[in-house]
Amino acid sequence: MKFGIDMGHNCPPHDTGASGWAQEDNLTRSVGTSLISKLQALGHQVVDCTATRASSVNDSLRQRVQKANSQNVDFFVSIHFNAHNGSAHGTEIYAISSTAREVAQNVLKQIVQLGFKDRGVKSSGFYVIRNTKMPAILIECCFCDSEIDRSKFDATKMAAAIATGLTGQHPRPKNYKLQVTQNTVLKPSTEQSTSLPPESLVDIQLGEYKIVDFSFEEGHYSVVWPDESKGHRREHFVFAGHAKVVAV
Repeated sequence: MKFGIDMGHNCPPHDTGASGWAQEDNLTRSVGTSLISKLQALGHQVVDCTATRASSVNDSLRQRVQKANSQNVDFFVSIHFNAHNGSAHGTEIYAISSTAREVAQNVLKQIVQLGFKDRGVKSSGFYVIRNTKMPAILIECCFCDSEIDRSKFDATKMAAAIATGLTGQHPRPKNYKLQVTQNTVLKPSTEQSTSLPPESLVDIQLGEYKIVDFSFEEGHYSVVWPDESKGHRREHFVFAGHAKVVAV
């Protein structure tokens, strides 16, 4: 199956989404990149429909829909996070067609099993699900201003739940290692190291390192470390020219 995955917002400065214990665009990117890698590992084609440069919010929305329609994806998924009053919490999914609503129910069921409140499948005229030619859903994974949801949220688990709901397949856990072939740094984004604050960089030496998940973006691996006790952030980018990820 050919999926179109849209990581909502991610078009600074015009479109960065809701704010809370984390910024929405960062959250959608962490879930979306993991979801793409999981769907690909299950044998599906994936088109990244995320817009990263736009002149306005409307331009951002148009780009997402255009990419999905021009690539003739079979099913479109837009990843988002909610924000309201700090006390609202849980997951809700928006869909229009009967086909999309059925898939939305399956996805919601999987996410609720992670402990999130079931806020239901709802109808709405959101631009990206109204203007795509294929069945489409918009997932509000949880509330980024809710401490209740913050305590439950894990990007990798959220992505796995969505993948299972979309396909009926359970992503098989694999063991991965990062092979560093040249002394380099871990970074909080794909920007050049010289453009980032020195305190945000972590030196990493030649060798092999165990990681639990990864995705690929703009010539970089985004890697998830098994723990933070070794000084590494949980997720960080490393230039693919200096390292590679292999399954073991």
